[in-house]
Amino acid sequence: MTRSLMTRFLIAGLAALVLAAGGGCGYRAARIGGEGSALADKTVHVDIFTNKSYRPNVEAVLTNSLIDEFVRREGSRAVEDSGELTLSGAVVSYGTAAVSYTATDTVKEYRATVTVEATLRRTDSGQVLWKGSLSAYQDFPANDDLVLQQNSEEQAIAVICRRLARELTLRMSENF
Repeated sequence: MTRSLMTRFLIAGLAALVLAAGGGCGYRAARIGGEGSALADKTVHVDIFTNKSYRPNVEAVLTNSLIDEFVRREGSRAVEDSGELTLSGAVVSYGTAAVSYTATDTVKEYRATVTVEATLRRTDSGQVLWKGSLSAYQDFPANDDLVLQQNSEEQAIAVICRRLARELTLRMSENF
């Protein structure tokens, strides 16, 4: 095994460890949403999303991406325990499909797609403030090496989850 390949494995392993460690409880307070937003000056608890897809761990990556997105934005505070609002949801589907081929008809690139449903509720009354479904995709290179192929797919999932988290928080923070 070459030194650069070993370095890639080490980096991928460390990234997976960081994602797994971040999947537990305990996250920082942050603010999200502007004036007039459903999230303005509210505390929000993010439930761990459920996974209805066949792909393991995608729900943890999405939940962590949502928490990170709340931390980056201003307007309300994300809390570990019950807040004024609760965000819950599910990864409804995950799939991959070949999107490009070489001249010899070998798959060159795949597309990963994740679809989620989310609901923002008042914790005290259960009143639904926002509900929706979103989907996002990311292309990633095909590789003959199974480990490198898996790493590429996991990186694509991380990009998709960050994109979905950004879009979800934007939609929830709109004035409606």
